[in-house]
Amino acid sequence: MNTRYKVIIEEWDGDGAIRIPDIALQELEVDVGDSLYLIEEYVGDCRCLVLSKTPKIPDRVDELFSS
Repeated sequence: MNTRYKVIIEEWDGDGAIRIPDIALQELEVDVGDSLYLIEEYVGDCRCLVLSKTPKIPDRVDELFSS
């Protein structure tokens, strides 16, 4: 899956907050009370933030050796 959503940083009790669109939560199959991880990843030389159900995204090399 390689889906992108635009999110807006809002203020929540004096802190920055993002509202995750319902469709994104449905695609991740998560619900209220579930834990998600915000991971910094690089795509080429571009710094990205990835929302994940696991604390670490496996390297592509890991996928090659698991077969």
